[in-house]
Parts: sequence; structure tokens; C-alpha cells
Amino acid sequence: MVRSFVIASVVMSVLSGAAVASGPAALGSPHDRAGYFTAIRDGRLWVFRKDDRKHIDEFMQNGELGRMVARIGAGPNRMTIRAPDAETIDGYLAAR
Repeated sequence: MVRSFVIASVVMSVLSGAAVASGPAALGSPHDRAGYFTAIRDGRLWVFRKDDRKHIDEFMQNGELGRMVARIGAGPNRMTIRAPDAETIDGYLAAR
């Protein structure tokens, strides 16, 4: 019962755009931009389009993606940016 409540809380938080603080990976960081969720994991900035449920769910479950693109030093504070595809990184960097 408690597990179902926690899962429902996480889903509602993600859908509402709030930061998620439970599960293998947490989504939401000070680096979020309009239209994008971010997460910091192992010193790297993961970036997802808010409408990309498939990759967000995979990241929330596994803490990483099976396939991703990385740009070393391209993020805030020269963090490496990781995302499902190059277009997501380009869009994130252009967003304010």
C-alpha cells in the first residue's frame, strides 16, 4: 500500500513539473529551463523535453538511458550534458 502511494506521488510530481526526490533517479534541478526537465547524476546534467514521457520514465526507473548523446563541458558550470538525442541538447541550450 505504501509503495503504491509513493509511486502515485512520484507520477503526480513529474506530471505537475515539480522536482522528484524519490526513486533511483531524481528529476528536477536548479538548471531546469522552459520546456525541459533536468537531473544531476554523477556530476552530469541529464536533460529531457517535458513531453518525452518514454525517456523520462526510463531514466526514472533505471537512472540512465540505454542510448544517449553527451556533450562534454557544454552545460552550466562546464558539466557534461546527457540527453536522449542531440536535438534535446540543442533545444535546452537555446532555451532561457
